[in-house]
Amino acid sequence: MERMRVLVVDDELPVRQLLTMFLGHLGHAAETACDASEALSKIEGTEFDLILTDFNMPGMKGDELANEVKSRKPSVPIVLITGLEPPILSQSFDRVLLKPFSMQALKETIASLTWPTPFKQSPAKDNS
Repeated sequence: MERMRVLVVDDELPVRQLLTMFLGHLGHAAETACDASEALSKIEGTEFDLILTDFNMPGMKGDELANEVKSRKPSVPIVLITGLEPPILSQSFDRVLLKPFSMQALKETIASLTWPTPFKQSPAKDNS
């Protein structure tokens, strides 16, 4: 997986710090925003390969942020990170990652958005 530039949007500092650490361990560069307004400002001046956003934030919620990002930059994948069960979904989210999650789950979610579809082997033929 190549190095990606990721925007992490969450109103909780410990979550932003944890995600930044996880992304760094995975070889990615993370930038953070504490709310949707700051995130929208950052996407205007910087190209991101991926956005990770919380749902429940003060002001603009994660689904509203996703809709706004997709209207401006439709090709940028957006992952909703939420503790809501079941999550409130928007068609603007490319994936949902439920809290709490592991670094492996984050890695697999990113890979599912960035790697080509893996080769699928055909079922073995029964020659009997």
